[in-house]
Amino acid sequence: MNKDRWDELKQQGSSHYKVSGTEPIDLYQSGDMFQDFALASIIKYAFRSRKEERLEGHKFNQNMGKIIHYAQLLMAHYGVEDKP
Repeated sequence: MNKDRWDELKQQGSSHYKVSGTEPIDLYQSGDMFQDFALASIIKYAFRSRKEERLEGHKFNQNMGKIIHYAQLLMAHYGVEDKP
């Protein structure tokens, strides 16, 4: 795992998950469920985006950002470099 990149990416996540000491994403990782969670999240946001009428819309852009974010977290989890 690329711990520095993982921590950097976690800071970009939604603030409503950072209200207590342990974030849900850390539980998924420690319970060996992170890969399934990340892939399911990517699929969820992709399915939401297919219903967007305009590809340039705000919701579409948000969903694409979330897909990228979860893909980057998954890469950091496995120690794969995602930056050039």
